[in-house]
Amino acid sequence: MRAFIAIDVSDEVRDNLLKAQERIGNKAAKIKFVERENFHVTLKFLGEIDEVTAEEVKKALAEIAKRHKKHKVRVKGIGVFPNPNYVRVIWAGIENDEGITAIASDVEREMRRLGFKKDKDFVAHITIGRVKFVRDKVELAMALKELANEDFGEFEVDAIELKKSTLTPKGPIYETVARFELAE
Repeated sequence: MRAFIAIDVSDEVRDNLLKAQERIGNKAAKIKFVERENFHVTLKFLGEIDEVTAEEVKKALAEIAKRHKKHKVRVKGIGVFPNPNYVRVIWAGIENDEGITAIASDVEREMRRLGFKKDKDFVAHITIGRVKFVRDKVELAMALKELANEDFGEFEVDAIELKKSTLTPKGPIYETVARFELAE
């Protein structure tokens, strides 16, 4: 299965990110927006893994979850990867994300131990759209600038999830394979 490790977000945040997508729209650029139910914070993309590896990953995640406490984070602001002159991914930022960064660091270390390659440096974010091509750079920049400090609400980081991603012509379908509650 094609898998990744993630943290889910609240319904309030999902609804607010949906409104942000509507505000950005598809006039200035052709954007494949992420579906409401697919919003999440990716801790690590694993790629194709077999059942044996999936079990190893689950064991590691269960241990990591015990070492981290549940906590709240705020989703605020819109940013882009790789840079404003060449927008490929539009994302919502996360404030007070030290807790998520610590979890991601543990996940990275444990997954390296299991033989996974190191990811780029972790940046806590929620992808809201992937830009196919830009029609009007200035208009897109303006739409994004308007949302630069927008507050999308907060959510409780309460679990780490192993997710399965099934690619379909309509876009990916994400399914939670295993969920590990963080410590109280």
